[in-house]
Amino acid sequence: MSTLISALMVAIGGATGALARSGVDALAARLGVAAPIGTLAINVVGSFAAGLVATLIADRMLLPDAARPLILVGLLGGFTTFSAFALQLTRMGEGGELLALTVYAAGSILLGVAAAAAGVALARAL
Repeated sequence: MSTLISALMVAIGGATGALARSGVDALAARLGVAAPIGTLAINVVGSFAAGLVATLIADRMLLPDAARPLILVGLLGGFTTFSAFALQLTRMGEGGELLALTVYAAGSILLGVAAAAAGVALARAL
């Protein structure tokens, strides 16, 4: 598959995933569900779908490799980047990379929260 076709598949999937996330957020708000719960649901559904699709592509070969940029990178990446994080941790666990898994998970959470706090502080200081 050409780089251009792959990029277009990522873009189409990403737009679709972002629209789906926006729809779930809007539905959660209409139902009076607090934002963290809606985000949690998105992350859990996205992580389940990433595990399912990655396994169907890589392990079972029930979906073509060409589906990876559209579904995993684009659609699920637009829906939730947490799904990629969860899938990477799962694969590291399966590979017995427990130290790397722990460092990656803790580092992602701690550094991500610290970076968000720094961004908030910078924006408030401006």
